Amino acid sequence: MPILKVIILAIIQGLAELLPVSSSAHVVVAEKLMGLDPASPQMTLLLVMLHTGTMFAVIAFFWKKLEGNLLFSAKAFKRFAVLVIWATVLTGIVGEVLKKIIEKTLFHDAAKAEIEQLFSHLELIAPLSVPRVCSF
Repeated sequence: MPILKVIILAIIQGLAELLPVSSSAHVVVAEKLMGLDPASPQMTLLLVMLHTGTMFAVIAFFWKKLEGNLLFSAKAFKRFAVLVIWATVLTGIVGEVLKKIIEKTLFHDAAKAEIEQLFSHLELIAPLSVPRVCSF
């Protein structure tokens, strides 16, 4: 894939990440508009790498605040590490359960059902790209 397309997708990911919209949906829509297959393993890997890059950019941006709050207190750092590990484990469990449910219900008749096939359906992705307003 041309580096220009990767740069365009990275810019879209970076701009949309901090907005109340789905940055993943915007990247998937942009991939479709550029004639790429969002359901391909290469595009899934690129999406993960774009999110990883965004995560490192946010960490770098907020490093002083993180350093002041977490790194000077062993107790605070341990608590943060435990919470991150728990959140990761629980997200993985919930994600795997949802993945199996989606693959068994939406793709029950497909020979090789992969949840990444959902990225090919803009009618499912597009609603995620509109701004959301939270009210409590």
